[in-house]
This record gives sequence, structure tokens and C-alpha cells, in this order.
Amino acid sequence: MKDFVSENQFSRDLPPPASAEFSALPSRQSGGEQYLVFCAGGDQLYAVTSKNVVEAMSSLPLTILPNAPEWLLGIANLRGEVVSVLNLAAILQKDLPKTTPKTKFIVLRSQIFESGAAFPADKISEIVTISSAEIQCGADKDSPHIYGQVAFKSQTLNLIDTEKLLASLKL
Repeated sequence: MKDFVSENQFSRDLPPPASAEFSALPSRQSGGEQYLVFCAGGDQLYAVTSKNVVEAMSSLPLTILPNAPEWLLGIANLRGEVVSVLNLAAILQKDLPKTTPKTKFIVLRSQIFESGAAFPADKISEIVTISSAEIQCGADKDSPHIYGQVAFKSQTLNLIDTEKLLASLKL
């Protein structure tokens, strides 16, 4: 966890996270890739690969842009970097609620592109390790950015392809 935080541009000025905070996080099994699990739209669970996550923030000052596409809520200044703030509901073509004071923002950084982006989440749940064998492949026909699903705590966890998402938005 410490490696991806220190490698990306947004967090270079931040102190490293407390190792105890992350060592206590549950892991489903050894091997596999780590995902950040979050809630959006009440009970709907989503996850993004942790290698693209820069940080999670409780607030992000947003500047709304006139005539912006529906998928763009606005932009934010994150320590001198301009970050696009995405409307996840519009991108995933799902009915997700509006942001509230308890909304968290997940900041992403593409491994391929120079773009950075953030999106709101109702609640950040945990970091889990998911092996490729656990993933039920198949894109959601309504949302091409969901590339698979995993059975998770008696619910379905929808896996978002962050690289594809960021590439498709032409940030």
C-alpha cells in the first residue's frame, strides 16, 4: 500500500500512511489484487483497483464548469494539480444519489495516462484482495466500465475498470 502512495504525483507531499491502519485491513485470501470497496447508491457495492487510487478525501472543493458534459461534475485543485471530478452515476448509467456532507471522494490516477480524476462515494468500506479466479467476468451491458463481479459478504461487488473509464472520458 505504501508503494503506490509514494509513487504517484498527487501524494508526493503527503506523509506515508500509518502502517498499522493498513495492516489491520482484512484480506480475503493471499494472492490476487487489492481493491478499494465503496458504496454508491445505498446498497450498491463497487470496487476499484488500489493501484489507481491516490487517496480518499472527506471533502474536495469543486468548481462547476458551464456547459460541461453530464459525466463531469466539475474540477478541483488538489495541491496544485487540476483533477476532474466525475459523475459516477452518469458514467455507469446507474441511479446513484447526490453528494451529501458525508460523501467521500476517491482520487484516482491512471497508470497509462497523465490524467487524474476523483468521484464521490457514499461510504468507503475496506480494502480487499481478490484473485482473478473469484471474478465472474463479463461486462455489464448497461455499463461498459464494469468488467466483472465478485460475491462479497452476501452481496455483489461490481469491479470498475478504472483505466478504461479514464481513457474513455478523454480527460
